[in-house]
Amino acid sequence: MNIKQLKYFLTIAECSSIASAARKLKIAQPALSLQISKLEHELKTVLFSRGSKGVRLTESGNIFKSHAHLMLAQLDKAIADLSELEGSPKGTIVIAMNQATDNLLALPLCRAVERKYPGIDLDLRTGLSYEVVNMINRGEADLAIIYEDGQKTENINKELLIKENLLFATKSKHNGGKNTIGYKDLCQYELVITSEKESQGYIIENYEKSTGIKLNKRRPYGQLLTSLRFACEGYCHLLLPSSAFYHLEESGLLNSFKVIEPEIYRNVYIAVNANRPVRNISLEIIKIIKSLTKQANNDGIWQGCLPSDS
Repeated sequence: MNIKQLKYFLTIAECSSIASAARKLKIAQPALSLQISKLEHELKTVLFSRGSKGVRLTESGNIFKSHAHLMLAQLDKAIADLSELEGSPKGTIVIAMNQATDNLLALPLCRAVERKYPGIDLDLRTGLSYEVVNMINRGEADLAIIYEDGQKTENINKELLIKENLLFATKSKHNGGKNTIGYKDLCQYELVITSEKESQGYIIENYEKSTGIKLNKRRPYGQLLTSLRFACEGYCHLLLPSSAFYHLEESGLLNSFKVIEPEIYRNVYIAVNANRPVRNISLEIIKIIKSLTKQANNDGIWQGCLPSDS
């Protein structure tokens, strides 16, 4: 088995046709068929079923496809690691994070990496907290920013990035000019809260248990962006970190109030897969993320406590 055969196999799987794959790869169809036959012989299994309308993966082929992708991805990482030793890191770094964090960090992070490491291509992916954890667990992301959500993370190495405040965000003015609201006073409002499976819902459930005060909750209006639109139009109220809506507050579309007695905090971590080697460039990008987080906290657009403040 060799790298060329893996690439040939994946191209055929993508095209569902040996003829189309041969044209895409710019090689003769008989030569391509021969390489796949050799691969099947070595693996002692049939990877494709042939028919009049082309080819399709067998059950064995589908299993091998995922392994082929992982093998080629690992090779790409190895090549990238070696290039870093020469002082010119290059390749793709996949970073997964929640939508709120992405809203704040994506632009300055891309700018900083492009300026310092022009050979690096950032692939930023977003999802709910448990989806982001799954990405790092499956090795789909080089590093991630994850939230406290009750999931088991024994295969993840994590470091506290910030202990962020969850704030009451609303279109209306509140409390006669005050910038705080008591936790018990949140009961006056219907609040958009995710399910307990997601980080926000998990945190709020724990606060309800510790305070004995149940909040008036409703499910989100789709994704975060949609719920923010509803809030800006005065249709709902939110409990979110400032990273999710600081730009809307700066524009006067939303107002935020710090929750007190008690304050609502959520731990945010920078994370990597404990079972996979961490690239040097990933460590450098982690330093950039920490620096950007500190700057955002100092500027008041990501409210909370940094690890040194805890």
